[in-house]
Amino acid sequence: MDVSGVSAVVTGAASGLGRAVVNALAARAARVAAIDLPSTELASLASERVFTVPVDVTDGPMMESAFDDISNRHGRPRILVNCAGILAPARVFKIDRETGFAKPRNMTDLRRVIDVNLTGTFNTIRLFAAGLSDETGDDGADRGVIINTSSVAAYEALSGQAGYGASKAGVAAMTLPLARELARFGIRVVAVAPGSFETGVFERVPPQTQKQLLDDVPFPRRAGRPSEFASLVMEIVGNQMLNGAVVRIDGAVRMREPVGVA
Repeated sequence: MDVSGVSAVVTGAASGLGRAVVNALAARAARVAAIDLPSTELASLASERVFTVPVDVTDGPMMESAFDDISNRHGRPRILVNCAGILAPARVFKIDRETGFAKPRNMTDLRRVIDVNLTGTFNTIRLFAAGLSDETGDDGADRGVIINTSSVAAYEALSGQAGYGASKAGVAAMTLPLARELARFGIRVVAVAPGSFETGVFERVPPQTQKQLLDDVPFPRRAGRPSEFASLVMEIVGNQMLNGAVVRIDGAVRMREPVGVA
């Protein structure tokens, strides 16, 4: 798909991977709707080709309104890149320091990570795909492309990442059935599974754990750059044979439990 003049939607756009994708699309003359929670970082993306949409991807009615606004401003979206996501610990219990007894964790963290990473991704997909439901792919041309962000944690989540790993595994598992369901409308669906990247999420990992995680990367032994993620996204948009697949971008790492993590 040639992105020039095409309406595109990017979630999690204020920083990290999402911001890099917004910049890559805009540099190729796409008309981009940048979605994220209200923040000064989101507002700074606004330009001639980018308009910002401060909205929570988990909110159904607000997202429906946002997609209506996007269509009115930029035309029917044909590219959707879902980068919105959070990393929240979801250990099954913690030890009470006063009593020494195990206390089951409340469900708040687990529900939030599933809600944002998995349900929020599906929320945007349903609205994007419905907007193209009156078209078909009978002529073999791309009508739309959906790129979702999974993670290597879908396969190798670490201790305390049960909720995060489950949410990203869900994103990966959606890929093939969605690609099959939407094929007759000329819509492709691909997921990208990044390893450790230079994002706000990775910066919140303790420095010693960061070092251990990066030491396990065969090559290149460093965190990925958001621009490298965006480059892969642009390749997926342009390469019609990429469909129904989960593509890892991780320097060949296979995550193992860092030393000292219980």
